[in-house]
Amino acid sequence: PVVGFAGDGAFGISMNEMTAIGRSEWPGITMIIFRNYQWGAEKRNSTLWYDDNFIGTELDKQVSFAEIANACGVKGVMVKTMDELTTTLAAAVKAQMEKGETTFIEAVLDQELGDPFRRDAMKAPVPVAGISKDDMCPQK
Repeated sequence: PVVGFAGDGAFGISMNEMTAIGRSEWPGITMIIFRNYQWGAEKRNSTLWYDDNFIGTELDKQVSFAEIANACGVKGVMVKTMDELTTTLAAAVKAQMEKGETTFIEAVLDQELGDPFRRDAMKAPVPVAGISKDDMCPQK
């Protein structure tokens, strides 16, 4: 089986591939989208580097990747518990192997922020001439 994993921010960049992946001549896949409604790595870096401030890192909660998948002609399922994920993943892999079916599983998570995977590859931002923290507007 082919099983892919992505966060919702990363997946949102390339979700246009859902419009093509359901072609009958292509093999089925199973895709799990971890849905915490934020650009997790960017938000975590912002909070670490800018005294717990962040902006532009939260994603629209009205968007459902499962519904988009269904609209693209492939199966989309939203799960909210570990048991639902386990059952849905097993069924999706079985359908992929036996019927060539593609399934997108939208796994809703909490918004806890972990460290980015490649923290060692990140460097603290360099101040830009003429811009200071005092120029920032307070969060409302």
